[in-house]
Amino acid sequence: MTQPSTSTRVALVTGGAQGIGRGIVQRLAKEGYAVVVCDINEEQLAETLRVTQSQHELIAIRVNVADEASVAAAFKQVEERFGKLDVLVNSAGLLGMIDNKAPTVEETPLEQWQRVLSVNLTGAFLVCRAAIPLLKRNGGGRIVNVASRAARVRSGNPAYAASKGGLVTFSRYLAGDVAQFGINVNCIAPSRVDTPMTRAISTNDVLASKVAETPLGRIGTVEDMAGTVAFLVSKDASFITGAIIDVNGGSYMQ
Repeated sequence: MTQPSTSTRVALVTGGAQGIGRGIVQRLAKEGYAVVVCDINEEQLAETLRVTQSQHELIAIRVNVADEASVAAAFKQVEERFGKLDVLVNSAGLLGMIDNKAPTVEETPLEQWQRVLSVNLTGAFLVCRAAIPLLKRNGGGRIVNVASRAARVRSGNPAYAASKGGLVTFSRYLAGDVAQFGINVNCIAPSRVDTPMTRAISTNDVLASKVAETPLGRIGTVEDMAGTVAFLVSKDASFITGAIIDVNGGSYMQ
């Protein structure tokens, strides 16, 4: 593994130790990025480093994205190690299920509501805010936020849907805010994705129903999501900003 040079592209992925985030880390590493993997789960961070092949530097930082000081400390490490950032992907998120079931509004405790929004929405805000100075210093870059189909249709649960809807709106605002600095901001909005967490909370009947509602006849994979992110951070997507890319097999069509 070679040391990063000034020409090596640097990407930071939150929630990068698990599920969609890990798939994105592995794809960006394959694309030639030095990748900073951020997650709150130290065991999964270590496992992600173990299973990811990279030609450049691959480092792990334990981060609680809902904690301002934790985010600031992580970006201090990135600045000291690389001095720049090319790509930020916000994939950290909570589902907000209770006993593996989606609560109604009436059943949602305030603590649960606040916890989900603190990670899924406030966390993305804190990370984006911390990344902007490094992206500006680099002369521009890419931000991709992982939203959800729940931001587009009635799906999931109240806290999750509200957090992802807020993330979409925030991303569009941010896209206009930082465009002058050469920073593109986009969202992907996945439907059900085949991850260990999805399998843990989904019965066979639930998975079958998700397949049935999807014209392409299957649920998504982490590779589907990672491939879309790889496109959005590439030169081919240089004229795309403020967009919401629905990666859902046709289960929602605007």
